[in-house]
Amino acid sequence: MAGTITGVLTRVQTQQGRPQVAKLVLTCVGDASDGGFPATILNDLQTSFRLEGLQFYSIKVIPGTTTPTDASDLTITDEYGVDLLGGKGTNLISATLKTWALFGPAGYSVSALITGDTTITITGNSVHSATFTIIIELIGV
Repeated sequence: MAGTITGVLTRVQTQQGRPQVAKLVLTCVGDASDGGFPATILNDLQTSFRLEGLQFYSIKVIPGTTTPTDASDLTITDEYGVDLLGGKGTNLISATLKTWALFGPAGYSVSALITGDTTITITGNSVHSATFTIIIELIGV
């Protein structure tokens, strides 16, 4: 599986007195032979600014020009293997729709504190070289 997930973290300018915000934009390209993606540690995508101490707020998925398999799944797990989306990543990747979810378990939206390595895992895609963008919004910058 040689697909890629690369990312760029940018801080979003906010008005004084409002929570500090950042966004991590992930470019996802599926493997050319099987459409797979490697499990990727999000913390390792950033060398200039660490994610520890921030909180995950929301996630958005935008299909690209070579659309992925509809209803593909993603998880974001912490260093203990806990799914920080609480199952909300099931079927979140669409071939045609822009989708989004708040972090936290089903029925709740809770900002998940980042205390160590967090890993994104994408499953269910079989479209060779599928492309999409994932935007993870963070607070507490």
